[in-house]
Amino acid sequence: MNRPVLVAFLLLAFPVAAGAQPAPVPGEAAPGDEPAVKPPAEDGEKPAPPPPPVTAPADSPAPAGAPAPAAGAGNAEEPSLDDLLQEKAEGVADQWKGPGPLARPGYPWLEHHGYFRIRMEGFHRGHLGTEHLKGDGTTVVTSGFLPPLSNNAANALSVNQGGVSRRDNDWLGGANMRFRYEPTLHVAPSLAVHTQFDVLDNLVLGSSPDYNPSRPDAPLSLFSRSQAPLSSGRNALRDAISVKQVWASWDILSPSDTTSPLLTLSAGRMARHWGLGIVENDGEDLDADFGSYVDRVTLLARLWGVYFEAGFGWVSSGPTSVGVAQPFGEPRDLTDKDDCTEVTFAVFQKPMTEAERKARFQRLVVRNRPVVDWGGYLVWRRQDLDLTSASEAAYLAGTADPSVPGGGYDALTLERRGAWFLTPDAWLRIEYVPAVNKRLRFEIEVAGVFGEVDHVSRVAPEPMEIRSIGGAFESEVQLGSFSFGMDLGVASGDTAEYFGWLDKSNFLSDPTSFNRRLSSFYFNPDYRPDLMMFRHVMGTVTNAFYFKPWFQYDIFESEKDALGGRIDLEYGRALEASATPGNDPNLGVELDVRLFYEQKGVFFAGIDWAVLWPLGAFDLISSFEDAGASYTSRWSTAIRGRIGIMF
Repeated sequence: MNRPVLVAFLLLAFPVAAGAQPAPVPGEAAPGDEPAVKPPAEDGEKPAPPPPPVTAPADSPAPAGAPAPAAGAGNAEEPSLDDLLQEKAEGVADQWKGPGPLARPGYPWLEHHGYFRIRMEGFHRGHLGTEHLKGDGTTVVTSGFLPPLSNNAANALSVNQGGVSRRDNDWLGGANMRFRYEPTLHVAPSLAVHTQFDVLDNLVLGSSPDYNPSRPDAPLSLFSRSQAPLSSGRNALRDAISVKQVWASWDILSPSDTTSPLLTLSAGRMARHWGLGIVENDGEDLDADFGSYVDRVTLLARLWGVYFEAGFGWVSSGPTSVGVAQPFGEPRDLTDKDDCTEVTFAVFQKPMTEAERKARFQRLVVRNRPVVDWGGYLVWRRQDLDLTSASEAAYLAGTADPSVPGGGYDALTLERRGAWFLTPDAWLRIEYVPAVNKRLRFEIEVAGVFGEVDHVSRVAPEPMEIRSIGGAFESEVQLGSFSFGMDLGVASGDTAEYFGWLDKSNFLSDPTSFNRRLSSFYFNPDYRPDLMMFRHVMGTVTNAFYFKPWFQYDIFESEKDALGGRIDLEYGRALEASATPGNDPNLGVELDVRLFYEQKGVFFAGIDWAVLWPLGAFDLISSFEDAGASYTSRWSTAIRGRIGIMF
């Protein structure tokens, strides 16, 4: 092979020079000279995107240790191989805009984040063994976790059973998945568009078999040879791809400090997280299922190291002009009188920029000084009019088309609401690292909801007042490989029967006899203190107090990965015993055991085992829904396997 052919082959095979170390950047560590400890990313923050490829300028001196130029170097008639490779590298470097070897690519550019997860779950007696079939053919159960379908009225009875459920099926198992993609389009140094897409969001594996009773090849699911794509209204309640967030941000930089924005204006549909997440939770945790998404505009200002934020949000705008008769064009709200809007104010101090996170790391880890993060958050919400329940049901079902005059438009009925409420929320976090592998963390959030509703409904035209309060506390002490702590939580309740989340509503279960004083506080369901009692049996923390000591041991932990196990022991007690199915304040005791391996920011695998011993609060008594029977709740267990791939 002659030399020109060899050079051409090498240029195609190696588009950039291989084996040569890039020149060190002033102020940066030399390649291979990594710091012993790197600042960790703040909780809830995504890792910074990787820097672009580094190339040395053409006129930079050869790095120390580089091989000597080949014989004949500098010959104009026959350039050396090193010169050709350098010229190719310079061509690649021209694709990156901006001065300096570490400049970012030209705008616009796309930043990628997200994860894929799959969860395998099995539950034994999640319904606590209290299901009972009444004479009217309805099933009564004291748990929000319904019994297997084979136990319902249509399947679990025989003529000789006298209306008593067989209650012989206690196991439920399955798996689900989600792919979340969160790209950010950086339009300019201070302009960005943020999005979040969920693909096959919490899809139960095997839930969309490709079959149809009219098909000769697959009249039964038994004969299905494929899974059908999800389509809302055909074989699923939602489409295969769900758009959760789309919002834009504009950073206004200070002329004297270009690293920290002076003002940030954001607008669109965005998730919100505050404090521990008992009220507003963005659902970004790998095991989360919900998320607080609000259409709002916010302005964030930074003064003297403290952040101030003001926002306006559209909670509900009511029916719009979009309909079958007018599916295109610019839609509009049909009336402003039924809008439910909110105004938010926040003041807080915590690291938000890369410079602030580095400064926090220096103070906390290098100088061994305590760090305090804090904040106050206030939400004011109001609504004058609202759709009646019948009109809202027709509008949501699509049977009342507001774009048809004299049809759906004239059928939509408004009623007076006259509602307002105020939600104050305070948060505090204290961290201290006195030495290597020693750490203290104390974090608390307290919130309340206070307001009034002048007119609940046409059936019950009476006022209702809202008075509720809740809070959570977390503590963590790390001593080498061993960590322990105590978590506490409380959420107010009222005397109305039912917990009001997974079971039935304690707000308006009977339109003629509703709860005129709503004092139940509900934690955001993505704040999960356990694996069974509050997460699956009740649905969230409400009308309850709990305390939970926990212990964790890391077999090994480094900056890149960790392997460990954790044990939690939780006791829960109701604040209002009359609201529980068994009229007893003792909710139960739960033991959770977790084993996990994590390659930080890349991969997670874990297995969880939970055992719940329910107490008198979940017993079935004769007066509960007029069951006419009594059962003692029985222990329940669950096992879960989780795998996550993050990027």
